[in-house]
Amino acid sequence: MDNLRALELFIDKDGLWYADGVLMIKKEIIKLFAFGLKKDGYDKYHIDWQDQLYPVRVEDAPFFVQSITEQSGRLMIQLYDGRKFPLPLGNIIMKNNIPYISLFWQHDTKLSRPSYCELCKNAIERDGYYFIKYGDNEWRVEEIV
Repeated sequence: MDNLRALELFIDKDGLWYADGVLMIKKEIIKLFAFGLKKDGYDKYHIDWQDQLYPVRVEDAPFFVQSITEQSGRLMIQLYDGRKFPLPLGNIIMKNNIPYISLFWQHDTKLSRPSYCELCKNAIERDGYYFIKYGDNEWRVEEIV
């Protein structure tokens, strides 16, 4: 991994990873990089590997939800890198009609259209606000300008 110093790492708006402008397709490597991704300031990301920091340029959000499924009574998200997590509690933030959640950092995870459509099957309206309700949990859908 010492060769990372020479690589330009980039995550595009759809969660696709690139190294030196070439699309990365090996899920194991993408997962390794994504697992090591750290945030060191406002919109500044890097991979911390063997006491070295390797910058990662991020076009939009560093994580991208490809799908949402129900598993054992919980909503589970699957990231582009293959990892699965329970849908975190908190608001679903809409920026320019694009939905985001906060998985590790504030608004760091973009929802794909199909995953958001899946969530909207559980949408309710109350007091002029929209919520996604699943079991005992609710996520408020909040527009940010």
